Amino acid sequence: MTMEAKVASNNNKIHMKKILVPVDGSEYSLTAAKYAIRIAKRENAQLFCIHVMVGIPYGYTMSASATDQYFSDMEEKVESWFDKVRYMAKHECIPELKTEIFTDVKSIIESIIDYATSKEVDLIVIGTRGRTGLKRFLTGSVANGVVQHAHCSVMIIR
Repeated sequence: MTMEAKVASNNNKIHMKKILVPVDGSEYSLTAAKYAIRIAKRENAQLFCIHVMVGIPYGYTMSASATDQYFSDMEEKVESWFDKVRYMAKHECIPELKTEIFTDVKSIIESIIDYATSKEVDLIVIGTRGRTGLKRFLTGSVANGVVQHAHCSVMIIR
């Protein structure tokens, strides 16, 4: 390597200080969390983990108390996913994981983008399923939307 190449490569370093990983409990999102943790460790970056709930699934008709119970049960489930990510992070010597749950939002994509922007995130690591046809379109639509609208780099994990 020439001296010019060494200088050029040193001037082009990419520093990631904040990394966001949205999780939904799927194998894909937990794999994305593993990647995010490894990158955060290598970069000595702050790690954020969020989950976004759009609302009651289509077709459910519930009373107010049943709706409250649904959200309570979902938040408990999401906390168990966060615990898995915390466990993985702890084993990679990442002491702190900032977590947040967003409930009853209109758009998962918009919520992820807004959070990443407000926290000045440098990288979003998001999982997607690698299926074909309509299932692939539906499953990957959040990841695709994040890629198209994020202010920062996005890494998609299969």
